[in-house]
Amino acid sequence: MGGESGFLGADLETAVSYAALGLIVGFGYYMSMRLNGGLPEGAPAWLGKGLYVLRLGAAITFFAWLASIGALPILSAFAGFLLGRVIAFRTLGEDA
Repeated sequence: MGGESGFLGADLETAVSYAALGLIVGFGYYMSMRLNGGLPEGAPAWLGKGLYVLRLGAAITFFAWLASIGALPILSAFAGFLLGRVIAFRTLGEDA
């Protein structure tokens, strides 16, 4: 039974680490959405679309990398990513 608690501790540490990473990425992803809203009125249309594609590509790359590592990292990071959304929206004064 002593070996199981060491294994569980390692899994918990991994889950918390990837959840924290997901929180950081999620917070950055949702806060960067504000960039599109803050573009000057005369900004070209491709700029807003480019920022959107860049943000989406970064998220896809992040989760694809996590999927290559395993189920626990991607699930933990996704939970953190969603928590980052809640924190970002509340920071902006919106309901999450």
